[in-house]
Amino acid sequence: MTRLTRAEKERLAAYHDLAETMRGLEADLRWGLNDSLRVPQAWRAIAEGPAVPAKVKLTLRLDEDIVGFFRSMGMGHLSRMNAVLRAFMLARLAGVVTGPEDVRYAPDAEEEMQKLRREILDHAIAETDAREAREKAADEKEKLAGFRRLRDTRLGK
Repeated sequence: MTRLTRAEKERLAAYHDLAETMRGLEADLRWGLNDSLRVPQAWRAIAEGPAVPAKVKLTLRLDEDIVGFFRSMGMGHLSRMNAVLRAFMLARLAGVVTGPEDVRYAPDAEEEMQKLRREILDHAIAETDAREAREKAADEKEKLAGFRRLRDTRLGK
């Protein structure tokens, strides 16, 4: 029997974790956690307690239909979203889902040209916005100086 390398062991462990997470997610979606008979009442406080991994506060923009889909399942929609993301992460770690590093994708000349055009346009827009902001600040400064002169003239200073 061949010995597994550390990477292979980690891959198999991630695959196992993925399978467990998917089974739990499937059961939660099928039965719902609130009325589930598979969770004893005494364990509800434990289930509602903090999860083992530390949480990170994050501002995230999602498509409306995705948020609506998860919210329609009721309370715990954010935990379900986290479980889906965890399942994807574990699938990637287990090698079930491959990513860009496995594809060896290289953009063609047209895509590269579009990217460069976009960068040039974004830079030009940023420069124009900065120039307009400087001009506006100078105009406001001049206007303020004019009001001060008018005040000083009226007050005889």
